[in-house]
Amino acid sequence: MTSVSRALTDVLGALTRLERLVLLERLRPGREAASVRDALATRALTAPPALVELLECHDGTDATGEVNLDDIHFFPGFYLLSLPDAVADYDEFVGDERWDRAWLPVFANGGGDFYAVVCDDARDDYGSVVHFRIDDSEHPIEFGSLRAMLETLAAAFVRGVFYIDRSAYLEMDDMQFAALAATMNDDVAYWSE
Repeated sequence: MTSVSRALTDVLGALTRLERLVLLERLRPGREAASVRDALATRALTAPPALVELLECHDGTDATGEVNLDDIHFFPGFYLLSLPDAVADYDEFVGDERWDRAWLPVFANGGGDFYAVVCDDARDDYGSVVHFRIDDSEHPIEFGSLRAMLETLAAAFVRGVFYIDRSAYLEMDDMQFAALAATMNDDVAYWSE
């Protein structure tokens, strides 16, 4: 088992213990690695191995029909995009001056914010994860890789940083998460600023 699949297993185990049943039922089956690479190649993008592995396990979340977005959050505030949805969002934002052509959205909040993976293997930041906030002009790298992000999310679940509140929403302790992320991602400037 690779570190990506191990972290994903830990996250899904935590979501199961927290009884996030709607999300678990709506996770889509994985897709073939070649289809991930091909879909990105048509946009001159190169899929990092961790992204391919994630989508081989689960091709995002079925967000269609009547669904409360919180019920399908993979971590507080964000759900896992399917490859077709990620590509559609990419196509929608690629012309926006705030969007970098190398970013493929992977997690979305439903309001225009994304966690996106850098998919240009000629760049030094290839494979890193940026946080695109639609109302901001700067979009920092928050994780050096998708693997590092998933491992941080898994640790946050295990340590109770992510939890279910009294209203049955998936929430987080922001200060504890920042401290955890800074410890686990000390190679990323965002967490030390």
